[in-house]
Amino acid sequence: MTKRTAAQQQPRLQVFLDRGLGSVSRLIGECIWLASSRTAAFEWSEDALASGLELSPLMMPNGPGVRNAQHDPFSGIHPLFSDSIPDGFGLRLMNRGLQIAGYDIDEINPLHRLAWVGERGVGALTYKPVIDAKIDALLTNLFDASVMAAKAQEENFQDIPKEAIRAGGSALGARPKFWAAIGPDKSTVVLGDLPKIPQGFTASLLKFAPTRGDKNEPFFEAACLELADKHGVKAARGRLLSHANGAALAVERFDRLPSGERIHTQSVAALLGINFREPHLDYGGLAKLARRLGGDPDVERLYRQLCFNVALSMRDDHSKNFAFCMDASGQWSLSPAFDLCPSAGLGYTGEHTTTLNGKGTGISQSDLEAFALSVGLSRQLAQEGIDCARAAATEFEGLAVSLGATKRGAQGWAETFKKIDAHLRPIGAPGAYSTHSPGKPKPKKGNKPP
Repeated sequence: MTKRTAAQQQPRLQVFLDRGLGSVSRLIGECIWLASSRTAAFEWSEDALASGLELSPLMMPNGPGVRNAQHDPFSGIHPLFSDSIPDGFGLRLMNRGLQIAGYDIDEINPLHRLAWVGERGVGALTYKPVIDAKIDALLTNLFDASVMAAKAQEENFQDIPKEAIRAGGSALGARPKFWAAIGPDKSTVVLGDLPKIPQGFTASLLKFAPTRGDKNEPFFEAACLELADKHGVKAARGRLLSHANGAALAVERFDRLPSGERIHTQSVAALLGINFREPHLDYGGLAKLARRLGGDPDVERLYRQLCFNVALSMRDDHSKNFAFCMDASGQWSLSPAFDLCPSAGLGYTGEHTTTLNGKGTGISQSDLEAFALSVGLSRQLAQEGIDCARAAATEFEGLAVSLGATKRGAQGWAETFKKIDAHLRPIGAPGAYSTHSPGKPKPKKGNKPP
């Protein structure tokens, strides 16, 4: 049977939970594709049912029987598996990888895409049988990786090795990026999702500036990640890397630990079964989800991130830009904040993708305080979150320029932040664009820090 013929068959796909560390992968179930309905059917394994682990507690709670997926919003697959298939940049590379493997893109279905991801996707879910399983990682350098990213954006795939296509074709997001391990010299790069990270290397998502877009993006995101950490928001760690073509940002993966452990991770889009491209999420609903999965500490963390998102115009706050991680015991927690970069927002009014009590713009100090009180936070903590975020906004321009951003680009966002800040000042406060931040929150006595 040729690969092209195989693509026209109805594949059976096994799904595993692989926590790394040399542990045995746990078969959690099997998927088949139903051509008549263009949807997948899935059944939990006996082992998964006996484990008591809830990998998709809202959309696919453990239970016997066959689960048929809806066609929308994930093209016929179940929400649990939707984060494994990329969009934008990654999807273009995935298509090329499948073509190299001999598949006709017009004939495949989403289970072929999951099989191509195999063991190299986000989180701890893996899929077998794997298409082109023998593709290894690629040892290269930062400059050559930047050249490959630029070529891939223009869909010039001829000179891009299969290993690089695999490393970028399973990474999420619209911008150019690769799964990679970054060497201690900040120049040596291993492209790929390695089962074991070499000594001194760091498992990362390596992000490049778009070829047709704002070249300041790596500097802006690096500044925002640093400011978030400084001002009370638990965020992913980022390292700015320089190369001859500009800069790249290496964001440490929170679904991989230095020990090699893989962490089961689900975006809010996957947990709620919603289309991240459509703005039908509110921070109130996010707070309910955070309390249900992670408890009160996650609600506070979400509030601090909300304040930061508002003050620094993080308006691309869609449901794939929030995630939860599940540890080996089955306990969920809100992931570190990620994809923190100012954006203009939706439509001509510049709305946040996730609203606050129905408001997507013009969010005020009273809106934030009312939200905090409604989810059980104290008035003091409500104001502290706002003060921290306002302080971060005042520091953005200087930090971004010091990292390498253009003065003009950083100033543009600083002016936007000033307009936002006019809504965040307490009533009757002076109009000066300055504030004091208490910085990282201190642990409450008797409790673990959030």
